[in-house]
Formats: sequence, C-alpha cells, structure tokens
Amino acid sequence: MQRLQIFVCKSSGALNLGLLRSPEHLADLAPGCEQEAALLTPPLPSSQAYRELELWRRRLQGPLGRLRWRFLDRRVHRPRVQPPERDTPDAGLLMRIKEVLAGRIVAEHRLHRVLRSEGYWPSQIGRALDTGVFKGEIIQMPGFAPAPWGEQICSRCGGSEARALPCRHCGSLDCLLCQSCSSLGEHRSCSTLLAVPGPGCVARPEPVELALDFELTPAQKEASLELLDFWEKRQGRALVWAACGAGKTEVAFALIQRALEEGHEVLFAIPRQDIVREVVQRLRTAFPGTELAAHFGGQPWLASGRLVAATTHQVLRFYRRFGLVVLDEVDAFPYQGSEMLRYGLERALAPNGQLVEMTATPAGRRPPRVITIPARHHGFPLPEPEIVLEKLPPWVELKPGNLPVSILEALGSTAHRWLVFAPTIAACETIQRVLAAVLQRPVVRCHSKLENRSAVVEDFRCGRLDVLVTTTVLERGVNFPGIGVMVLYADHSVFSASALVQIAGRVGRSAETPTGPVLFFAARPAAALREAAAMIAELNKQARERGLLSSAGLS
Repeated sequence: MQRLQIFVCKSSGALNLGLLRSPEHLADLAPGCEQEAALLTPPLPSSQAYRELELWRRRLQGPLGRLRWRFLDRRVHRPRVQPPERDTPDAGLLMRIKEVLAGRIVAEHRLHRVLRSEGYWPSQIGRALDTGVFKGEIIQMPGFAPAPWGEQICSRCGGSEARALPCRHCGSLDCLLCQSCSSLGEHRSCSTLLAVPGPGCVARPEPVELALDFELTPAQKEASLELLDFWEKRQGRALVWAACGAGKTEVAFALIQRALEEGHEVLFAIPRQDIVREVVQRLRTAFPGTELAAHFGGQPWLASGRLVAATTHQVLRFYRRFGLVVLDEVDAFPYQGSEMLRYGLERALAPNGQLVEMTATPAGRRPPRVITIPARHHGFPLPEPEIVLEKLPPWVELKPGNLPVSILEALGSTAHRWLVFAPTIAACETIQRVLAAVLQRPVVRCHSKLENRSAVVEDFRCGRLDVLVTTTVLERGVNFPGIGVMVLYADHSVFSASALVQIAGRVGRSAETPTGPVLFFAARPAAALREAAAMIAELNKQARERGLLSSAGLS
C-alpha cells in the first residue's frame, strides 16, 4: 500500500495543495519553489489523505486562509529536497503508465506489479505517478470517497456495502473493505485507484472485415439497418427487444463494424460468464482481422483489443473508453437490478458514447429508440403459454396420490419431451421423485447444486432423457429440440415475467420443431403470468403485422 502526504507550495502569491508519494518529488512538482513548500501531514492511507486534503483546502482558502498560513508558516515541516537524479522524471515510464492505464481504472498495487515485471523500480514508478497526477495526465482517486449523511462510497464500483476490518496493509483497525466488488479482488479504503480516459477515435481508422457464414432473416436485416440509423443520428441509447431465439446478437455486428471503422473502441458486455465464452468465439469468427480482448474470470486484465467482450463485472475495470457499448441479456442476473453494474457500464462509455441494450424481456422505462425483432428464423410465431389455474399441494406434501390429473395427462403424452420447472431446489427434488414414481418414462433432475449438471443437460439435448425437472438455472442459454415446457407453482415469486418469457422461449426454437406446448400451472393468475403472456402476444402481433411469419407459420 502506497501512502500519500499533503504538501503546500506558494507560487505567485497563491497556495497550491496536493498529494505526493515522497517529499523528494517536490522539485518535480514545484520547480524553484522548494523553499516555499511544506508538508502538512505525515504519510497517510489513501482515503484518509484525501479527507485531510479537503480539510486543509477549506482552512487555507480566502483571506482568512492566508492569515492561517502566516500563523502556520513557521510551524510546519519543510522537507529537505534532494536534487533529483535526473533533470526530469522518466518520460518513457510516464508514457508507459498512461499506455497501461488508457481506458482503465486500476489499483496502484496492480500497476506496480506490471511495471516491476518490466524492470522499473518502485521509486521510479512513484515519481512518474506524482508527475502524471500533478500535470493532470493521470486521474487519482481514494479507495473510498465520502457521500452525504456520512456514507462512504467505493471508488471502484460505486457501492456503499463495506465492512470496517483490521488491515495488514495500512495497520488500521477499521479499514473499509468493499463487499460489492470483492469478485474483482480485495479493495480497501487505503487503496489508491489510477485512471486515464480512453484514447478516443483512431486518427486514421482502417476498413474492418465482417465475415458472416449465414444470411440474416428479414426481421434481423430490418433491425440491423435501424441500429445503423440510430448510430448515424447519435441518439445515445437504444433498446433491441427480440423474441427468444430470434438471433439478436448477430443484429449488432454491422453496427460494431461501423463503429470500429470510424475509429471507436467497442465493448460487447454480457452478465453471464458462460455466454461470454460463446460470444467471444462468434465475434472472432465474424471479425477475423480485428484484435479481440476477452475479459472474464481468470483472464489477464491487461488484455488489449479495439473490440472487447466482457462480463458486466469486468466492465468495472474500464474508464471512459468505449464509443459503443452493446449490452446483451440486460434482463439477466447479475446485471438486472444491480446499481453497481449499471454504474460500471456508464463509466466505461467514452464521452458521447452510445449504448445498445438487448433483451427478450424489456422492463422499466424504455429509451426513445426501441427496435424489435419479433420473429424467429423459421417464420413460426412464438409458442404462447396456456395458464392453467390448478391449486397444487405444497411441495413438501406432494405425493404420487395427490398430483393433479391435468399434469399427469400432459406429461403422459409422448409427442414431446418435457422440461418441467420448479421454483426451488427442494421443490425440484420432490417433484422429480413424485414424477418418477407415477410416470412410465425416465425422469431426471437438474439444479445448480448438481455436480453432473452438464452431463444431464447434454443427455437431455441428445434425446436420451424424456422428462427433466429443473430450476430457473435452465431458464436461458440452452436449446433443446422437440420439447414442451411446464412450470409448476408458476405463481411463485421466483418466476418473474422475465423468467417466464425466457422459459417459454425454450420451446419451438428449431426449424424441425417450431412449435410446442407451454403450460403454466398456478393457483392464481399472478401479475407476472399475465405480463409474460402479454409480451409474447405483442411480439406475435408485430410479426404478423410486419409480414415476418411464413405461410406455414400463419396456418
């Protein structure tokens, strides 16, 4: 942990205050004014140094401040400033620091680790940092910043959830530790953050190759052209509302190409790590000549590229960098409802950058520009759910003898394999045991605590299983041909409108089996059920009105 000291120097009759890492750097920051410079504090942890700096600024401002300074002038410590080893700090090192920080926000200790591996000494790094901060070329922030009502806000993630704990770095007994962004590594109030805004547009951008081995559907082509129009008109925010399985990711490729060709850096952000891995491969295939950086758990944070794919948590590492940000699955956990991740995404945008959000289930206030992709590639309408009002016994009391006949009749049909959703892991376990006892078909369970989950999913995908009971862990990101979907206890709070739309979207995704049943079993017609059904019906209505359904789909 690097400590900071508050200094004051008198120049042209004005008092200038700042922070530095060593008194020896005063000769760089205020050349010729060493005798008029003084240290106001001993070395302090980052957040404490910034708090003290603000207090000193208030004390020394205005006419009263000048009087205070005259009184303090003879009492403050004037450091002995040794002549610097070189006339000026290492310009090459400062340039290297700005190169590493460009478009990023990085903890100082992490930056030190990179530069030490390149052969620079800590004293050299500290001197270059003080020079860069003093010149305004590097932005320096405390680990936590004060907010109204005594709250402390994490400078890395904007969160206020922190614990005061003893710290081995600064020695404090109540050093704040951020709980919100702990997945990115430990962040404390004694940490110092450094940032440099992104470089902006490349002066001489080059053509960008877009290689697609498929043709966009009519609905996708319309949406792709609308996104280009949105970009040209500089409208700032756009929402792409797409039917599940309509191929919204590829719709953004032409826009990404345009932004890259104009010299901007582009971020493709996704909440879930498993989907990032898949999207990285698709982007590499679509943009074979473009340098692509992947940022998710376990990947090097220093990876560079004009096109970046990252989880929304990793976006917290970027600073004023991207001219275009595409956020896929905006409704997915953990992004949905997270103020921290929204804060990180907004901070990653360059000034005047544009944001495109993509989702199958829009919620909340929508931006002025909404682009819809209401039809899938095969031209069939989305399977609309049937809400079956059936009061089921509590799952702790569920037995083969009290399972409703309507459920048995549906699952007894051999026309489809079935994906059965339960609200909790406990319910999943119980329902699987009950169904296995009454059905003459194999019934298997799948949830987040199952060790062989991937194998079970693959068996169901390949048709080796007939009935799979699961939780919302399989609500999105999986494709199973020829299935029907059933949601039991669909009025449970875990089944939001977003989750229900995604669950219904598992059905009818392939051209070979474009239809299938979607059954929601509930004791009451909850608002989420009605909202999900209305969203799906609205997309089907738009698809019919725009002529995007095939003749087979209309029959």
